[in-house]
Amino acid sequence: MSFLSKTLKEAGFDSIFTEVEHTETLGLKNPHQLRMFHLDVANNAFSFDAMHSFLLKNIGRYVFSRAKMEQFRIDDDLEVVGAKAIGILRKASNLDDSWIGEELGDVLLYVFLEQILGAPKLFSKIELIEYGNQNLLNGGGVHLLSLDDISDTPSYQMVFGKSNIIGDLQDAIDNAFESLKAIRDNASEELRIVESTVFAQSFDKDTADYLKGIIVPSKKKNAVVDKAFGVFLGYSLGLDAENYSNADFRNELMRKMDLDIKTHVAYIAKKIKEANMGTHSFYFYILPFNDADNEKRSIMKVLLEGGV
Repeated sequence: MSFLSKTLKEAGFDSIFTEVEHTETLGLKNPHQLRMFHLDVANNAFSFDAMHSFLLKNIGRYVFSRAKMEQFRIDDDLEVVGAKAIGILRKASNLDDSWIGEELGDVLLYVFLEQILGAPKLFSKIELIEYGNQNLLNGGGVHLLSLDDISDTPSYQMVFGKSNIIGDLQDAIDNAFESLKAIRDNASEELRIVESTVFAQSFDKDTADYLKGIIVPSKKKNAVVDKAFGVFLGYSLGLDAENYSNADFRNELMRKMDLDIKTHVAYIAKKIKEANMGTHSFYFYILPFNDADNEKRSIMKVLLEGGV
């Protein structure tokens, strides 16, 4: 069991994100996941209302560190956490559509890594801005996964995140892997940045010291730690809603998603092999949209306006 608790307020997750069962696997030697979900469907289209509300409840937990959230609690200011988080995101984005759309994928990846993988957040990339560091590299945050291990030495994975939301699923895979390779090559540099800025300000002293002891190269090791990757992919489902009755659309949705994962699983495995990343764990979470390119921006814009 992890010594870190999850930060996500998870109530309502299972009623918002429905998992699509399939039999495909990446065939990796190390632990891995390849999981697909969909949102509620109304009148042959995905509905985002419930997800808007869920993200609004959690946006402060994504933006702020544990220490900052605890200070809000001490100051009796928990009611303003969401508003303050939205203000930080608005300032960071400068209302740039490209940045706003990219951030939705990072927020959703945070949700899935905590809720489905059970890997608590160490920090989100937006936290580095709060500590005055603009070097966000290509990542979407880092989570810590505690592995079941029969040895006396604790075993963890540092899960480096990346997301991409774009109309075509194969394009989303390609874009994600370009960044994943950069994250792999720069992971040590990112940890040095984090050591000097985040640990002391994000965690209590005992937790910060323990974290440094297991993941900072220059510190004495007291655990086994490997690097892993968490990936959120969003894409456009590609069904013409006008061609189906409501019942038929729901049936076709399941068939189409099953086909999508069957079509792309070998491609993902190929990308892992080509990047010489087969010794890492990968945790993929995939979600279709009606129109990914436009909706990734509109969803975040609603969130940044504080609406549901």
